[in-house]
Amino acid sequence: MSDAATGATHDPADAATDRPRGGIDVFDSLLVRQPVRPGETGAVRDLIAEWAREHSDGDARTLLPVAGVNLVTLFLDRGGFGVGGPGGDAGSGEDALVWYVEVADDDDGPWTDPGAAVRGSPLFAAGLEGLLEDSGTVYADGRDGCRLVTHATNPHRSERYVEAVGPPLVAPVAGEELPVPVVVVSVPLRPGLRSRVVARLVDVGNWLKRFGRVHAWLRDQTDTLEAEAMYTESLLLEPVGNRLVLHYYMEAEDMDRLYEAYEASDNWEVRFSDWAMRRVFEDPGEVLTPPLESDCEVLVHAVDPDRP
Repeated sequence: MSDAATGATHDPADAATDRPRGGIDVFDSLLVRQPVRPGETGAVRDLIAEWAREHSDGDARTLLPVAGVNLVTLFLDRGGFGVGGPGGDAGSGEDALVWYVEVADDDDGPWTDPGAAVRGSPLFAAGLEGLLEDSGTVYADGRDGCRLVTHATNPHRSERYVEAVGPPLVAPVAGEELPVPVVVVSVPLRPGLRSRVVARLVDVGNWLKRFGRVHAWLRDQTDTLEAEAMYTESLLLEPVGNRLVLHYYMEAEDMDRLYEAYEASDNWEVRFSDWAMRRVFEDPGEVLTPPLESDCEVLVHAVDPDRP
């Protein structure tokens, strides 16, 4: 919901830390979608729920002890995620497990193969391996034509999350309410020219980010994240036929506050973003009309308590 360039904030204390603080495009994000074997959806949900209850004092490193992980959310997709997708499997109606992972660098170490990396989770040794069809589909910048639009992180999300939630590992299961809104939605853009123009604009923006001065300036443009109490926001475009699909992940403090701040903002870039989304999305109301509802059921949401 936020725009990447809306005014600057900077905490001088950040410079004293060895770990990079949050901001715009400081970290990388990706999605891995793994189809569930027919008839095993209930077993997947039960296995993850039991594991989460037994590890309720854990965190993201307990759920996925692989280098560079800041945040992991596990979703159960009942056919809503993807709206198409590589190989035609996403959005086809089959059930799947969807991993959303934020990492320090997806070009480094284990994250050069995300499908293998998520298998570092103890869930697989606990029996998940036998309930899934295959290694799944990876959605990340540069894979199968996907383009990362932006990945925004609130520089103060760690302390805010502790104040709002408490324990670093949150494990909702069917029928329980997640203490903070966490959603993933897939929203198709209008096909043809509009999708091509958006793709070109994203390419130009990503090219500009390669310049150190631009990247350094952009990193600190987090005023809107603070106003909306957004913790994490990731936008990834996937080409599907002659259109694009936006995969949007959000972790926030409060859904009402998010929309109130967005609607109240008089920043011209926020207002331009709103104007543009109403013209390029097939159904703008999916994102712009509150509350934002996830296409998938949240099974586990886990963060590193020391995440930047």
